[in-house]
Amino acid sequence: MLEGAKGTASNVYVFETGDCGAARLEMQDQIYGASTRQMMLDSGLGAGMRVLDLACGTGIVTHWIATQVGPTGMVVGADINRSQLEFARAHGTQSEGSRPPEFIEVNAYDTGFPSESFDMVHCRLLLCHLQRPLDALREIHRVLKPGGVLVCQDIVISSVFSCPPTKVYQQAIALGHALAKHLGVNYDFGVQLHTAVVEAGFGVPEVCFTQPAQLRGVGKDWWHQCFVELTPGIIRAELATEDEMSTLLGELESLVLDERVLLAQARMPAVSAVK
Repeated sequence: MLEGAKGTASNVYVFETGDCGAARLEMQDQIYGASTRQMMLDSGLGAGMRVLDLACGTGIVTHWIATQVGPTGMVVGADINRSQLEFARAHGTQSEGSRPPEFIEVNAYDTGFPSESFDMVHCRLLLCHLQRPLDALREIHRVLKPGGVLVCQDIVISSVFSCPPTKVYQQAIALGHALAKHLGVNYDFGVQLHTAVVEAGFGVPEVCFTQPAQLRGVGKDWWHQCFVELTPGIIRAELATEDEMSTLLGELESLVLDERVLLAQARMPAVSAVK
């Protein structure tokens, strides 16, 4: 069993966690999960590998990785938030012929894992929530074996748009950036991802972009649900009033239900980089 360095819950991750955030994370995986899994497979994920799923959240991807590495492999789901880990442990389903993941509380800047412990590290939507994303990438580089692979996806919220254009999405993006500035993070970090991994010591990465678009379906509600969970933080930061957020959320929800409006979800740049 690997030991990680415990950390305290992040003060810049302002989304709901555990049971309260599970529905949003399920929607998120419905939107981006296929590209995540394909990129990991294309990057060599397979039987017998030791894999770290960093910022694993509720463990959706972690449990899938376990089915790919099989009984001879090992998967660690790591997160700084205990309620995420508790949910992940409680809701996983073990497939025949796979070894259940270990779930460990860690800090992304200092995981506590031995150097050169893993064949692959995966993280999705971690770096945009960190004030020092480059330090986290350097830590990932440290725990990977020589020749090990980082598979990482991050977001560009500025890329969200609707067709026909609607002012409410522009307002939501502006509020998101204002909150990120208040927290000292970058919700457009995805555009820097390819250069950041090289600066952290990796080779030149393979890069791809994913940007799903929807007229209908459960996933179309993801952007609206994100702002439902961000609302308390936005109000605490005095970036908008309760009445202003109520109006914004009502308009976002109405567009989710309007099948004439196409919502292009946030672009998700992804990299696969070898140590």
